[in-house]
Amino acid sequence: MMYRVGIVGCGGMGRHHLSNLRQLPEFEISAICDISSDSLTKVGGEYNVEARYQDFNEMYDRVKLDFVVVATQTRGHLAPTVSALSRGISVICEKPIAIDLVEADEMVSASEKSGAKLAINQQNHVSPAIRKAQAIMKEGVIGEVIMVRGRNKSGRKSGNEFMEMGTHVTDMMMCFGGVPKWCSGTVYNQKSLAGQKDIMEAKQMSPNDRDSGLVIGSRAIANYGFLNGSLGEIHFLGYQQNMSANYGVDILGEKGQLAVRCASLLENNLWHLSRPMEGSPSQFSDWKLVDVSDVGIEDPLHTMYRRFVKAIETNTQPPSSGEEGRWAFEMIMGIYQSHREGGRRVEFPLTDRRHPLEQWRKIVM
Repeated sequence: MMYRVGIVGCGGMGRHHLSNLRQLPEFEISAICDISSDSLTKVGGEYNVEARYQDFNEMYDRVKLDFVVVATQTRGHLAPTVSALSRGISVICEKPIAIDLVEADEMVSASEKSGAKLAINQQNHVSPAIRKAQAIMKEGVIGEVIMVRGRNKSGRKSGNEFMEMGTHVTDMMMCFGGVPKWCSGTVYNQKSLAGQKDIMEAKQMSPNDRDSGLVIGSRAIANYGFLNGSLGEIHFLGYQQNMSANYGVDILGEKGQLAVRCASLLENNLWHLSRPMEGSPSQFSDWKLVDVSDVGIEDPLHTMYRRFVKAIETNTQPPSSGEEGRWAFEMIMGIYQSHREGGRRVEFPLTDRRHPLEQWRKIVM
Protein backbone atom coordinates (compact mmCIF):
# COMPACT_ATOMS: atom_id res chain seq x y z
CA MET A 1 0.00 0.00 0.00
CA MET A 2 1.16 3.52 -0.80
CA TYR A 3 0.66 6.20 1.87
CA ARG A 4 0.14 9.78 0.74
CA VAL A 5 1.96 12.28 2.97
CA GLY A 6 1.74 16.06 3.27
CA ILE A 7 4.44 18.22 4.84
CA VAL A 8 3.68 21.47 6.70
CA GLY A 9 6.87 23.51 7.13
CA CYS A 10 9.69 23.24 4.58
CA GLY A 11 12.55 24.46 6.77
CA GLY A 12 15.35 22.32 8.17
CA MET A 13 13.15 19.70 9.85
CA GLY A 14 10.71 19.63 6.96
CA ARG A 15 13.54 18.87 4.54
CA HIS A 16 14.83 16.22 6.95
CA HIS A 17 11.45 14.46 6.79
CA LEU A 18 11.27 14.85 3.02
CA SER A 19 14.71 13.29 2.64
CA ASN A 20 13.78 10.32 4.79
CA LEU A 21 10.34 9.76 3.29
CA ARG A 22 11.87 9.73 -0.18
CA GLN A 23 14.00 6.75 0.87
CA LEU A 24 10.94 4.60 1.66
CA PRO A 25 8.99 3.15 -1.28
CA GLU A 26 5.70 2.84 0.60
CA PHE A 27 5.40 6.62 1.13
CA GLU A 28 4.53 9.24 -1.47
CA ILE A 29 5.16 12.92 -0.82
CA SER A 30 1.88 14.25 -2.20
CA ALA A 31 1.88 17.90 -1.10
CA ILE A 32 3.95 20.50 0.74
CA CYS A 33 3.00 23.69 2.58
CA ASP A 34 5.02 26.68 3.73
CA ILE A 35 4.32 30.38 4.20
CA SER A 36 7.34 31.16 1.98
CA SER A 37 6.73 30.89 -1.76
CA ASP A 38 10.49 30.77 -2.32
CA SER A 39 10.80 27.74 -0.03
CA LEU A 40 7.93 26.02 -1.81
CA THR A 41 9.55 26.59 -5.19
CA LYS A 42 12.95 25.37 -4.03
CA VAL A 43 11.78 22.37 -2.04
CA GLY A 44 9.04 21.42 -4.49
CA GLY A 45 11.57 21.35 -7.29
CA GLU A 46 14.14 19.40 -5.31
CA TYR A 47 11.63 16.72 -4.29
CA ASN A 48 9.48 16.83 -7.42
CA VAL A 49 6.28 17.83 -5.61
CA GLU A 50 3.80 19.73 -7.76
CA ALA A 51 1.12 20.32 -5.11
CA ARG A 52 2.42 23.36 -3.22
CA TYR A 53 0.39 25.47 -0.79
CA GLN A 54 0.87 28.47 1.46
CA ASP A 55 -2.33 27.65 3.38
CA PHE A 56 -2.47 24.26 5.13
CA ASN A 57 -6.29 24.31 5.20
CA GLU A 58 -6.34 24.59 1.43
CA MET A 59 -3.87 21.71 1.18
CA TYR A 60 -6.00 19.53 3.43
CA ASP A 61 -9.13 20.33 1.41
CA ARG A 62 -7.60 19.82 -2.02
CA VAL A 63 -5.27 16.83 -1.55
CA LYS A 64 -6.26 13.42 -0.20
CA LEU A 65 -3.67 12.62 2.47
CA ASP A 66 -3.16 9.60 4.71
CA PHE A 67 -1.17 11.66 7.20
CA VAL A 68 0.60 14.96 7.66
CA VAL A 69 4.01 15.78 9.11
CA VAL A 70 3.94 19.13 10.94
CA ALA A 71 7.56 20.31 10.87
CA THR A 72 7.15 23.99 11.72
CA GLN A 73 8.82 25.58 14.72
CA THR A 74 7.06 24.91 18.02
CA ARG A 75 4.93 28.05 17.99
CA GLY A 76 3.40 26.88 14.73
CA HIS A 77 2.41 23.35 15.79
CA LEU A 78 -1.10 23.93 17.10
CA ALA A 79 -3.09 25.27 14.16
CA PRO A 80 -2.03 22.87 11.37
CA THR A 81 -2.19 19.88 13.73
CA VAL A 82 -5.69 20.57 15.06
CA SER A 83 -6.95 21.48 11.59
CA ALA A 84 -5.72 18.17 10.17
CA LEU A 85 -6.97 16.06 13.09
CA SER A 86 -10.41 17.69 12.96
CA ARG A 87 -10.65 16.57 9.31
CA GLY A 88 -9.72 13.01 10.26
CA ILE A 89 -6.16 13.33 8.94
CA SER A 90 -3.55 11.76 11.22
CA VAL A 91 -0.47 13.80 12.21
CA ILE A 92 3.16 13.27 13.12
CA CYS A 93 4.16 16.53 14.81
CA GLU A 94 7.67 17.66 15.60
CA LYS A 95 8.75 17.96 19.23
CA PRO A 96 8.05 19.48 21.64
CA ILE A 97 4.33 19.00 21.21
CA ALA A 98 3.40 22.66 21.82
CA ILE A 99 4.27 25.99 23.44
CA ASP A 100 2.24 25.23 26.58
CA LEU A 101 -0.02 22.55 28.03
CA VAL A 102 -3.18 24.41 26.99
CA GLU A 103 -2.16 23.88 23.36
CA ALA A 104 -1.02 20.32 24.04
CA ASP A 105 -4.39 19.49 25.59
CA GLU A 106 -6.19 20.91 22.56
CA MET A 107 -4.10 18.78 20.20
CA VAL A 108 -4.64 15.56 22.17
CA SER A 109 -8.36 16.33 22.48
CA ALA A 110 -8.68 16.87 18.71
CA SER A 111 -7.14 13.44 18.14
CA GLU A 112 -9.44 11.78 20.65
CA LYS A 113 -12.56 13.41 19.18
CA SER A 114 -11.85 12.57 15.54
CA GLY A 115 -10.12 9.24 16.00
CA ALA A 116 -7.22 10.41 13.83
CA LYS A 117 -3.81 9.47 15.21
CA LEU A 118 -1.33 11.93 16.72
CA ALA A 119 2.32 11.15 17.34
CA ILE A 120 5.18 13.41 18.42
CA ASN A 121 8.45 12.87 16.59
CA GLN A 122 10.60 11.77 19.50
CA GLN A 123 12.26 9.08 17.42
CA ASN A 124 14.56 7.82 20.19
CA HIS A 125 11.37 6.19 21.51
CA VAL A 126 11.84 3.43 18.93
CA SER A 127 15.64 3.37 18.54
CA PRO A 128 17.21 -0.13 18.56
CA ALA A 129 19.05 0.57 21.84
CA ILE A 130 15.90 1.73 23.64
CA ARG A 131 13.87 -1.23 22.39
CA LYS A 132 16.58 -3.72 23.39
CA ALA A 133 16.99 -2.07 26.81
CA GLN A 134 13.24 -2.35 27.38
CA ALA A 135 13.37 -6.05 26.54
CA ILE A 136 16.28 -6.62 28.95
CA MET A 137 14.45 -4.70 31.68
CA LYS A 138 11.29 -6.80 31.19
CA GLU A 139 13.35 -9.98 31.43
CA GLY A 140 14.45 -8.90 34.93
CA VAL A 141 18.16 -8.89 34.10
CA ILE A 142 18.82 -5.72 36.12
CA GLY A 143 16.08 -6.39 38.68
CA GLU A 144 13.63 -3.81 39.89
CA VAL A 145 14.25 -0.38 38.33
CA ILE A 146 15.20 2.09 41.06
CA MET A 147 16.13 5.18 39.05
CA VAL A 148 16.11 6.45 35.48
CA ARG A 149 18.66 9.19 34.84
CA GLY A 150 18.28 11.48 31.83
CA ARG A 151 21.44 12.77 30.14
CA ASN A 152 21.51 15.79 27.84
CA LYS A 153 23.84 16.94 25.07
CA SER A 154 24.53 20.49 26.28
CA GLY A 155 25.70 22.99 23.70
CA ARG A 156 22.74 25.24 24.49
CA LYS A 157 21.80 27.33 27.49
CA SER A 158 19.53 25.21 29.62
CA GLY A 159 16.43 27.29 28.93
CA ASN A 160 16.68 26.48 25.24
CA GLU A 161 17.73 22.91 25.86
CA PHE A 162 14.62 22.29 28.00
CA MET A 163 12.39 23.06 25.05
CA GLU A 164 14.48 21.80 22.15
CA MET A 165 16.05 18.61 23.53
CA GLY A 166 14.40 18.17 26.91
CA THR A 167 11.37 16.23 25.72
CA HIS A 168 13.60 13.77 23.87
CA VAL A 169 15.28 13.00 27.20
CA THR A 170 12.07 12.88 29.25
CA ASP A 171 10.44 10.66 26.62
CA MET A 172 13.33 8.20 26.92
CA MET A 173 13.00 8.30 30.70
CA MET A 174 9.32 7.43 30.38
CA CYS A 175 10.22 4.39 28.26
CA PHE A 176 11.52 2.86 31.51
CA GLY A 177 9.70 4.74 34.28
CA GLY A 178 6.27 5.07 32.74
CA VAL A 179 3.92 7.95 33.57
CA PRO A 180 5.43 10.62 35.86
CA LYS A 181 3.72 11.33 39.18
CA TRP A 182 5.60 14.38 40.53
CA CYS A 183 8.51 16.74 39.91
CA SER A 184 10.85 18.88 41.99
CA GLY A 185 13.08 21.25 40.05
CA THR A 186 15.57 24.08 40.51
CA VAL A 187 16.83 26.49 37.85
CA TYR A 188 19.92 28.67 38.12
CA ASN A 189 21.01 31.62 36.02
CA GLN A 190 24.77 31.16 36.19
CA LYS A 191 25.48 31.01 39.96
CA SER A 192 22.18 32.37 41.29
CA LEU A 193 18.63 31.10 41.50
CA ALA A 194 16.76 32.22 38.38
CA GLY A 195 14.04 34.80 39.00
CA GLN A 196 11.33 36.68 37.17
CA LYS A 197 13.80 39.05 35.56
CA ASP A 198 15.51 36.09 33.87
CA ILE A 199 12.40 35.01 31.92
CA MET A 200 12.75 35.67 28.20
CA GLU A 201 11.81 34.37 24.77
CA ALA A 202 13.93 31.54 23.40
CA LYS A 203 15.09 33.67 20.48
CA GLN A 204 16.21 36.35 22.93
CA MET A 205 18.29 33.83 24.88
CA SER A 206 19.78 32.30 21.73
CA PRO A 207 19.01 34.31 18.57
CA ASN A 208 20.16 31.51 16.26
CA ASP A 209 18.09 28.83 17.97
CA ARG A 210 14.47 27.87 17.33
CA ASP A 211 11.39 29.79 18.48
CA SER A 212 10.14 27.65 21.34
CA GLY A 213 8.49 30.22 23.58
CA LEU A 214 9.45 31.38 27.05
CA VAL A 215 12.62 30.07 28.68
CA ILE A 216 14.70 30.77 31.77
CA GLY A 217 18.12 29.97 33.18
CA SER A 218 21.42 28.44 32.19
CA ARG A 219 21.57 25.43 34.55
CA ALA A 220 18.94 23.19 36.12
CA ILE A 221 18.30 19.95 37.94
CA ALA A 222 15.08 18.04 38.53
CA ASN A 223 13.89 14.91 40.26
CA TYR A 224 10.81 12.87 39.41
CA GLY A 225 8.70 10.09 40.82
CA PHE A 226 7.03 7.63 38.43
CA LEU A 227 3.84 5.67 38.96
CA ASN A 228 5.80 2.40 38.85
CA GLY A 229 7.69 3.49 41.99
CA SER A 230 11.00 4.35 40.36
CA LEU A 231 12.75 7.69 40.70
CA GLY A 232 13.98 10.00 37.96
CA GLU A 233 16.77 12.55 37.70
CA ILE A 234 17.71 14.98 34.94
CA HIS A 235 20.44 17.63 34.62
CA PHE A 236 20.75 20.59 32.27
CA LEU A 237 24.16 22.01 33.14
CA GLY A 238 24.64 24.51 30.35
CA TYR A 239 28.02 23.33 29.14
CA GLN A 240 28.96 25.23 26.00
CA GLN A 241 30.40 22.16 24.29
CA ASN A 242 27.95 19.87 22.56
CA MET A 243 28.68 16.35 23.79
CA SER A 244 26.41 14.04 21.83
CA ALA A 245 28.09 10.99 23.35
CA ASN A 246 26.57 11.98 26.72
CA TYR A 247 23.01 12.02 25.34
CA GLY A 248 20.70 9.24 26.50
CA VAL A 249 19.50 7.54 29.67
CA ASP A 250 20.85 5.35 32.47
CA ILE A 251 18.57 2.71 33.97
CA LEU A 252 19.67 1.78 37.51
CA GLY A 253 18.29 -1.50 38.80
CA GLU A 254 18.69 -3.43 42.03
CA LYS A 255 20.92 -6.01 40.30
CA GLY A 256 22.60 -4.02 37.55
CA GLN A 257 22.47 -1.10 35.15
CA LEU A 258 21.87 -0.27 31.52
CA ALA A 259 23.28 2.74 29.71
CA VAL A 260 21.72 3.95 26.45
CA ARG A 261 23.46 6.58 24.34
CA CYS A 262 21.97 8.21 21.27
CA ALA A 263 24.96 9.80 19.55
CA SER A 264 24.33 7.50 16.61
CA LEU A 265 20.93 5.87 16.38
CA LEU A 266 22.08 3.17 13.97
CA GLU A 267 25.00 1.79 15.99
CA ASN A 268 25.22 -0.36 19.11
CA ASN A 269 24.76 2.20 21.89
CA LEU A 270 23.61 -0.01 24.75
CA TRP A 271 25.81 -1.21 27.60
CA HIS A 272 25.13 -3.49 30.56
CA LEU A 273 26.80 -3.44 33.99
CA SER A 274 26.11 -6.53 36.09
CA ARG A 275 26.23 -4.74 39.44
CA PRO A 276 24.04 -1.95 40.82
CA MET A 277 26.78 0.67 41.41
CA GLU A 278 29.58 1.71 39.06
CA GLY A 279 32.45 1.43 41.54
CA SER A 280 35.83 3.04 40.92
CA PRO A 281 36.87 4.41 37.49
CA SER A 282 39.31 1.53 37.12
CA GLN A 283 36.33 -0.82 36.98
CA PHE A 284 34.57 0.92 34.08
CA SER A 285 35.83 -1.79 31.74
CA ASP A 286 33.21 -4.03 33.35
CA TRP A 287 30.56 -2.36 31.16
CA LYS A 288 29.67 -4.76 28.34
CA LEU A 289 28.39 -3.69 24.96
CA VAL A 290 25.02 -5.32 24.21
CA ASP A 291 24.19 -6.65 20.76
CA VAL A 292 20.95 -4.98 19.62
CA SER A 293 20.71 -6.57 16.17
CA ASP A 294 18.00 -9.02 17.19
CA VAL A 295 15.47 -6.19 17.60
CA GLY A 296 16.15 -4.91 14.08
CA ILE A 297 18.50 -2.07 13.24
CA GLU A 298 16.67 0.59 11.26
CA ASP A 299 16.75 4.37 11.25
CA PRO A 300 14.36 5.24 14.13
CA LEU A 301 12.60 7.86 12.00
CA HIS A 302 11.76 5.18 9.45
CA THR A 303 10.50 2.99 12.28
CA MET A 304 8.34 5.89 13.47
CA TYR A 305 6.72 6.27 10.04
CA ARG A 306 6.08 2.56 9.65
CA ARG A 307 4.70 2.05 13.14
CA PHE A 308 2.58 5.17 12.75
CA VAL A 309 0.77 3.88 9.65
CA LYS A 310 0.41 0.48 11.35
CA ALA A 311 -1.35 2.26 14.22
CA ILE A 312 -3.68 3.94 11.73
CA GLU A 313 -4.49 0.58 10.10
CA THR A 314 -5.07 -1.25 13.40
CA ASN A 315 -6.62 1.67 15.31
CA THR A 316 -3.99 1.41 18.05
CA GLN A 317 -1.79 4.03 19.68
CA PRO A 318 1.38 4.97 17.75
CA PRO A 319 4.78 5.15 19.44
CA SER A 320 5.34 8.48 21.16
CA SER A 321 1.62 9.16 20.93
CA GLY A 322 0.14 12.59 21.49
CA GLU A 323 -0.60 11.64 25.08
CA GLU A 324 2.96 10.41 25.66
CA GLY A 325 4.36 13.51 23.96
CA ARG A 326 2.23 15.66 26.26
CA TRP A 327 3.56 13.83 29.34
CA ALA A 328 7.15 14.30 28.13
CA PHE A 329 6.46 18.01 27.72
CA GLU A 330 4.68 18.20 31.09
CA MET A 331 7.84 16.88 32.75
CA ILE A 332 9.63 19.98 31.44
CA MET A 333 6.83 22.35 32.45
CA GLY A 334 6.96 20.72 35.88
CA ILE A 335 10.55 21.94 36.34
CA TYR A 336 9.46 25.51 35.71
CA GLN A 337 6.42 25.22 37.98
CA SER A 338 8.37 23.64 40.82
CA HIS A 339 11.16 26.20 40.57
CA ARG A 340 8.61 29.03 40.59
CA GLU A 341 7.27 27.56 43.85
CA GLY A 342 10.70 27.44 45.48
CA GLY A 343 11.55 23.88 44.43
CA ARG A 344 8.42 22.41 46.03
CA ARG A 345 7.36 19.02 44.74
CA VAL A 346 4.48 19.50 42.28
CA GLU A 347 2.03 16.75 41.37
CA PHE A 348 1.18 15.64 37.84
CA PRO A 349 -0.92 16.40 35.94
CA LEU A 350 -0.37 20.09 36.63
CA THR A 351 -3.60 21.80 37.65
CA ASP A 352 -2.86 25.06 35.84
CA ARG A 353 -2.23 24.20 32.19
CA ARG A 354 -0.91 27.65 31.28
CA HIS A 355 2.83 28.16 30.82
CA PRO A 356 4.38 28.50 34.33
CA LEU A 357 6.78 31.22 33.17
CA GLU A 358 3.99 33.22 31.52
CA GLN A 359 2.01 33.16 34.75
CA TRP A 360 5.08 33.99 36.87
CA ARG A 361 6.00 36.89 34.61
CA LYS A 362 2.56 38.48 35.15
CA ILE A 363 2.95 38.68 38.93
CA VAL A 364 3.86 42.18 40.15
CA MET A 365 6.52 41.87 42.83
